[in-house]
Amino acid sequence: MSDRHRLFFALVPGRSVRNKIAVFQESLAVSGRAAQPAQFHATLAFLGMQQERQLPLIRQVASGLTFPPCRVTLDHLGRFGRAGVLWLGVRSVPGELMVFQQALVQGLQDAGIGHDPKPWKFHVTLYRKLRKPSPIMPPVAIEWKLNGFDLVESVNVGNGVKYTSIGHW
Repeated sequence: MSDRHRLFFALVPGRSVRNKIAVFQESLAVSGRAAQPAQFHATLAFLGMQQERQLPLIRQVASGLTFPPCRVTLDHLGRFGRAGVLWLGVRSVPGELMVFQQALVQGLQDAGIGHDPKPWKFHVTLYRKLRKPSPIMPPVAIEWKLNGFDLVESVNVGNGVKYTSIGHW
């Protein structure tokens, strides 16, 4: 590991949910760069570049929280226009998950850990650099049981990125 890490906290789906998302992704009539199923996740907080010496404090923040197991249904397709990102999200985020995400962000702030301050939007990226949107969204309702969260490192490789979990709570 280098002395600087590009980090984020995320909800990472298991194999079954990843496979269901991938099948849905393949059913869309779009033109863009498809996210790889192994990279599917829903970001809770993006920390950006962090020094190696910050890792124990970041892990301490995570360890001080109790994750509330809950379920979500991926049932909503959306787009971040400027970035050309097509995503799969939820119409309704469980209250306990909203409270947890806010507690995570507050814990990071209290510890002096920098993070992206943009409002949180629960989503799983399906495509980047979208050129042709799908005219009609096929029906989708993917159940995802959330049991914990991960600290993930993002490393540039070739013409993409590789995500590696470096902590799970």
